[in-house]
Amino acid sequence: MLHGKETVVHSFGYGTDGADPVASLIDVNGTFYGTTAYGGVSNCDVYGKCGTVFSITPSGNESVLHRFGGAQDGGAPVAPLIEVNGTLYGTTAYGGAYSCSGGGCGTIFSVTPSGAEQVLHSFRGGTDGISPDAGLIEVDGTLYGTTFAGGAQDVGTVFEITP
Repeated sequence: MLHGKETVVHSFGYGTDGADPVASLIDVNGTFYGTTAYGGVSNCDVYGKCGTVFSITPSGNESVLHRFGGAQDGGAPVAPLIEVNGTLYGTTAYGGAYSCSGGGCGTIFSVTPSGAEQVLHSFRGGTDGISPDAGLIEVDGTLYGTTFAGGAQDVGTVFEITP
């Protein structure tokens, strides 16, 4: 027997606000932040690997902070964001400055709550790693994460980056 009552706060429409929010939300001072893996812009690659970073209030006021282009700035942010000192950090599974099979090797990015996005690192493939699908953690000002592939044996890496 079910006793809870579910209420939809926002419904994505595959348009400019994105589609497929597969990562969990984070709460920063009462505002939720998240990503969508697809949508956001109309000129995504053939697989639709663009995506967005968005904010939403508990009452449903949604705002897109950044729309990924699927190329230089990355695409398919499938991992949850983290917040460090007022800035959001995340990864994209595809896109970036270097080409890997499937449309780019992935990126690490930052975005401010006002929407200023910056690519901190574009993965090159090979020993550098490919496709950082998992979320980041922060320890003493350093961000750590993993890549799905690449590395010495082409089965993934653990990386660190100082923002």
